[in-house]
Amino acid sequence: MRKYMMAATLMMAVAAPAFAQDKQDPKERPEDNATGYVSGVGGFATSVGNTTGDVGLEVGVRIAPHVMAFGNIGRFTDLQGELQPTLASSTASLLANQGLGVTGGGTLPASFYPGGVRVEFPTGTRLLPYTLGALGVAHLSPTPQFLFAGGVMPDGSTPTAGTDVTSALVSAGALTTPGASNAFMFTLGGGVQYPVIPHWVVDVGYRYSRIAADQTLSTPPINTNGMTFGFGYRF
Repeated sequence: MRKYMMAATLMMAVAAPAFAQDKQDPKERPEDNATGYVSGVGGFATSVGNTTGDVGLEVGVRIAPHVMAFGNIGRFTDLQGELQPTLASSTASLLANQGLGVTGGGTLPASFYPGGVRVEFPTGTRLLPYTLGALGVAHLSPTPQFLFAGGVMPDGSTPTAGTDVTSALVSAGALTTPGASNAFMFTLGGGVQYPVIPHWVVDVGYRYSRIAADQTLSTPPINTNGMTFGFGYRF
């Protein structure tokens, strides 16, 4: 709970200076303080040595000078590296209890739905830097896969090495696989926008996200560091 409160406090600290701006900033350009924006975002994120695609759609509306409240719908394509502790635990258990050798693999896509605050800093140039913080939920959809390596299956069979035996092990009660689950997440980051034509901007940013997957998987919380590249419309 303490780490969640810390995340919320950081978001408030990021937004506070901008809420204090009651007068027109002399460096402000008309397009710097838009009513809102819509942006498509793509990029990549790294976690436990694994690199995955990162895509999303973000919508924001102005709630104070240079402050946007925003919501995001996105997806990490595959956080497979974060599934390894669960796979290792299962393969060790099968070997110890069943004398069965298997090789674990699979995928771990994650959809996420955060909302938060984005603070923009006019510079008097065409560049518009910003920082952001958000809280939300991630939906984890692990799909573990176990390939036969050696030993005897619970039904007495000996499949060819490399055969997918996941469903057979689950049906026999020898294996329990993690199901889809939801986990708390928070995101911190920043970036810079640059207008290419009236109302249309390109965006480059960095985002750190933490997903409390330790509540649903045999893994520590998931930490991702990513670069994002977007194209959006300010109105």
